[in-house]
Amino acid sequence: MKQFNLRQTSKMLTTLLCSIMIAFTLASCQQDAYNPDNGKGDESTPNTFPFETTSSIQLNVKYDVPEGYKVLFEVYLEDPFVLDQDGQAVKRTDINPVIIRMTDDNGAYNGKEVITADRGDEVYIYTSYIGVPGLFKTTINNNVVNADINYESISKTAPQTRAYTTAPAGYYTLGTWDDKGRPNYLDTEGELSLSESILNTINNTLKEGKYCPDKYRQSIDFKVNDPQNRSAEVSVRFIGGTSSAASTFGYYCYKEGASLDDIKAAKKYIVFPNTFTASNAWKKPVALKSGNSVKLHYIDENGVDQGTEFPNGTRIGWFLINNRFMNPKEEKTFYSTTALNSDKRTHTAAFRINDFVVLSFEDWNTDSDYNDVMFNVWSNPIEAIAPEVPEVPQEKPDEGDQSVAYSMTYNGIVAFEDNWPAKGDYDLNDVIVKYNSVMKFNTKNEVLNTEDTFTALWSGATYKNGFAYQLNTDRSNVTTEFTENPSTSTAQGLDKDIAKATVNVFVNALDETGNNTKTSTYKIKNTFKTPVDHEVFGVAPYNPFIFIHSNLEASRNEVHLINHVPTEKVNKELLHTSNDLSDPANGLYYVAAESYPFAIHLIDAENFSTTERISIDQSYPKFTNWAKSGGKEDKDWYK
Repeated sequence: MKQFNLRQTSKMLTTLLCSIMIAFTLASCQQDAYNPDNGKGDESTPNTFPFETTSSIQLNVKYDVPEGYKVLFEVYLEDPFVLDQDGQAVKRTDINPVIIRMTDDNGAYNGKEVITADRGDEVYIYTSYIGVPGLFKTTINNNVVNADINYESISKTAPQTRAYTTAPAGYYTLGTWDDKGRPNYLDTEGELSLSESILNTINNTLKEGKYCPDKYRQSIDFKVNDPQNRSAEVSVRFIGGTSSAASTFGYYCYKEGASLDDIKAAKKYIVFPNTFTASNAWKKPVALKSGNSVKLHYIDENGVDQGTEFPNGTRIGWFLINNRFMNPKEEKTFYSTTALNSDKRTHTAAFRINDFVVLSFEDWNTDSDYNDVMFNVWSNPIEAIAPEVPEVPQEKPDEGDQSVAYSMTYNGIVAFEDNWPAKGDYDLNDVIVKYNSVMKFNTKNEVLNTEDTFTALWSGATYKNGFAYQLNTDRSNVTTEFTENPSTSTAQGLDKDIAKATVNVFVNALDETGNNTKTSTYKIKNTFKTPVDHEVFGVAPYNPFIFIHSNLEASRNEVHLINHVPTEKVNKELLHTSNDLSDPANGLYYVAAESYPFAIHLIDAENFSTTERISIDQSYPKFTNWAKSGGKEDKDWYK
């Protein structure tokens, strides 16, 4: 029998223990890989990071409007305009608004909104509606946007740059103006707060970016033509417009039957030196607000100012010098007398709403919407200015809530692990679905319907997994129609056993992807019998989920996004088992201690793929820092 050497054995154990300690030390030094077993080591405490690529903000917007005037506005995360080669601002087509909403009758909107988390702090609020500033720049502070939008606020924030305070050579004035171009000769008695019906009628007649009907386009030199042959006072009110140019507006007088040479020679008088009211985001001063008025002076054929009374038979022409207030060398002038225009185009449109006469200019741009700068021409007596222009019926207040006022489009990708409640390989590719959703709203910002497109991109699983999504309204409130790729199977469509509207899209991702040799697309239209408040309803992709083993029955496995409530068909006994730390009593669902989610939503994503059976951070290295920073860094990790 071999002798037991206590001293030697003790030495060997000491050496072995030291080796183990060194190995653990080296391992801990080198262990920088991001994996689900890292973290606090507390398997009973959920990871508090929700793995969201979106953020929630409070949006508070207030326009100064007449009672009843609702303003449709868009919110951008970067300037939606770009300067062209002529230095003019043109609305971009390469970006889309992240929010579109309608104010209430008092010009106010207050609501919670969901936008991408990959953003800065700047916000641009744009509207094409007249009577209010077009573009307002502000910031997001502590996830809140406060925007008090009126002509005074943009006038204060708009920086002053070069401009003229006296008339350019060859032009005449009715008085003086300040360095922003606000006339000191405004007629306060003639100032008018335009009604919501007038503003809405103009908005719907000359729509931004839409072709102005030919019947409104005309060479329109107004004639003083009182039925009783009386002289008349003539005034011009500023309405507003969409132009980015700080243009100068004026008029000229001539006798009926005057030659073209006489019209050219007529003295040109400036009415509004600066008609810019579009934005506080550009380096241009703001001088006017909707309703400001100026009383004109009659200038006879000899160029003599005869005061404010215009003889019967006098013709009044109009001109607009493009961006002249900012650029004294600008010579691009457009006239209501078409023969005077160098391009021989008609640059004016006109119509009347009862006795309210609208004169509108198409400036340098060729978008043909003819709403760049708009004015109201009126007279005392009122009958003296009655041009032969088309009459437009005055808009009536909106009487229903089923008409579509606007729509918003959402895009992205959702990806799932199917091993819930146990942790999987976290490649997040067991089911990958791309979505495109168009949500349509009424003037109350209620959802009328959704048009949802879902494409099965990938199925990296061995299970047969189905895909569905739940809308936050009762099933009885929804009519669902598959407009592309409908199935005769009763499995597709609204789930009749679930109280909330839950749409089963497909039941087997392996079939839909042909074992990853193809993709399958489904288009679904959901129409709501009673419109749903947008804050209650939420935004796309709503509550998307997969159900395992194509199980359409009760007590099934469902995998949802973090803190999205499962349907009543889920096997509730699986909640808070294995690696899942759901706590329904506290509103926690599909959370775990690991540093990976069971499912993820990637807003605005166009593509997404990971290496099979390899955790997502290996395919997307920035994922690690994004998760560790609580979503504060590397927000674009998947793009």
